[in-house]
Parts: sequence; C-alpha cells; structure tokens
Amino acid sequence: MSTLIEPLTASLAGLVAGIFMTLVEIPFWRKWGMEGVAEWQVNSVIVWVMIRKFTRGRVVTSMSVAMHLFHGAVLGLLFLVLLDSLQTANVLPTVLVYALVYTVLLWIISPYLTRNLFAHVGGFRITRQGLAVSFLGHIIYGVFLGFLVGIFV
Repeated sequence: MSTLIEPLTASLAGLVAGIFMTLVEIPFWRKWGMEGVAEWQVNSVIVWVMIRKFTRGRVVTSMSVAMHLFHGAVLGLLFLVLLDSLQTANVLPTVLVYALVYTVLLWIISPYLTRNLFAHVGGFRITRQGLAVSFLGHIIYGVFLGFLVGIFV
C-alpha cells in the first residue's frame, strides 16, 4: 500500500459493497425475519456479546446491520492487504475474480462453518434459506468490492 488513500478507498469500497449486499438481503429479511439472512444473525450475536456487559438491552436489527456494514469496511481493507501480498497487477478482471474467491471464502468461514457456534450462543437456528441468502449477498459484495477496488485503488 503506497499511500494512505488506498486503505481508505478500500475500506470505503468495502462499505459500499456491504451496503449493496444489505440492500439485496432486505427483502429476504422482510419475508423471513432474521432467519432469512444468516450473517445478520451472526452479527446480532457479535453485538450481543459486545454490549451485554454494559446494558441489558436487546439487540435490534439496526445494530446487526451496522455491525454488518462495519465488517464490510474492515474486510474491504483486508482484501487490499491480501491483494498487495499476492503482488499481482490490479487489473479489473483479475481483481474481480480475486474478490469473488475472497467473498466465497468469507462465506465459508462465516456464516457457514461457524453457524453452529453462533446458533448455540445466540439461541437460534441458522436455516438453509438464511445461508442461501447470505451466499447471494456475499456474491453481490464480491462483485461490488472487486469492481470498486479494481477501478479506484
């Protein structure tokens, strides 16, 4: 990373990609509730673990979505770090492919592989529907992340 602008741009790209991902997931959330979007369930557990010592308040959907968008920004920065470590040319088609592989790996790690842990801690069930919507959302995230990083970074 040659300048401070690149990490900020990658984080912003991750945030914007997360926003588009979230927009795609909202109709499923409206139809099926939190069970309709697996990573929102995961994020609700993360928020609950973080705030439970400070408040007895319940985690609301907006908190889960905020954590989801925060993860989008951080993972955008991590994507740039991984691209730099691969020392590959940041050509749009290549970056887009890397972004799709990256986002599928993210989905495999969380929520797919960690679903039982988060379901146990959160006291809910992560459904196949929720995992499918999550996978679709991750593909949307990868497309936007790869496109934005490929153009602007």
